[in-house]
Amino acid sequence: MKSATTTENRPMPRVKAWSILGLTLFSLWLFGAAVGPWLQHHIYSMDDIVRVIEENDIDSGAYFYTEIEGAYTGEKYLRQSLEMGDPDEFGLTWPFISGIVTCLVMLTLGFRYLPE
Repeated sequence: MKSATTTENRPMPRVKAWSILGLTLFSLWLFGAAVGPWLQHHIYSMDDIVRVIEENDIDSGAYFYTEIEGAYTGEKYLRQSLEMGDPDEFGLTWPFISGIVTCLVMLTLGFRYLPE
C-alpha cells in the first residue's frame, strides 16, 4: 500500500521533454533575434552604446570580464584576501555565536511585541 506522502519519480514522456527543449531554444532565439533588437531602440541611450561598440569593433562579452581594470584588481584583491585570511577568525567563535544569539533575540522580540 502506498502512502500519500511518497512521490514517484517517473520520467517525463519523450515528446513532452523534446517539446520543452524546443520551446526553450525557440524562446532564446526569439529573444536574441526579435525582442533584444526591439528593446535596443526603446532603452534610453542603448543605440549610442551599440553604435560605439560596433564602430570600435569591441567584443563586449570579452571586454566585460577581461579588459576592465576593475575586474582584474577585484580578482587580485579577492585572491589575496583568501590566501592571507586569518584562520582564527573562522568557525564557532564568540563574536559569531553572540551575533546569532542577538539576531534570534531581536526576531523573538519583534514577533512578540510588534503589531500584527
